[in-house]
Amino acid sequence: MTKAGGIKLQAGLPFILEGVQVQARRLALVPEIELLLLTDDYPDQSLGAADYHRLMAQPPYWAFCWGGGQALARWVLDHPQQVARKRVIDFGAGSGVAGIAAALAGASAVLAVDIDADALQVCHANAARNLSQCDGVTLTTATAFQPDPGALLLAADICYEEAGFAAVIDHIQAGGAAIVAESRQRDLHLRFPLLQRVAEFQVRTFPDLLESENFDLVHVFSTI
Repeated sequence: MTKAGGIKLQAGLPFILEGVQVQARRLALVPEIELLLLTDDYPDQSLGAADYHRLMAQPPYWAFCWGGGQALARWVLDHPQQVARKRVIDFGAGSGVAGIAAALAGASAVLAVDIDADALQVCHANAARNLSQCDGVTLTTATAFQPDPGALLLAADICYEEAGFAAVIDHIQAGGAAIVAESRQRDLHLRFPLLQRVAEFQVRTFPDLLESENFDLVHVFSTI
């Protein structure tokens, strides 16, 4: 079965190109969580030059665990009191790592929001792998985000785009709490003082996307 844009479904999971494999992998920074991600040898030698450039130009964001997502998940797991018994929105969820961390830390409900339907499909698969022991906690998904003053917003590597930053601020101004991790915007506490910097992590995208080391430093901000 082939979907629009050349994405193929194999064993019920989206793949970008022939020769590019996805498998369950543990995160070094967050070993409590196992995600369906690309293997380290992407793209392998079976890819031609055109396919290689296509993969690099439009990477499947759900198939990488970005530095911001790893840092946010680690912080949430280390501070479970910040999410326990709360409704959580994982905004720009990608692989769903932050939302899964929140569920493991005791959140009462998790909503993963992403405009990419493939990402939401994988969020469900990743949640099934990690949340079997979380009694009564399920991960639901949506393609659109609405500010919710009764929910805690988690957002990783979203605020470097103005639309993502605006959505986070709209949620906070509506009365909602937020925890944000950024590898590209490290001055959020200056741009919006309600977001106070609470931690920093040195972490690379997994598997390694060969980005600049400038993006390895992730700052975590919180309104709580």
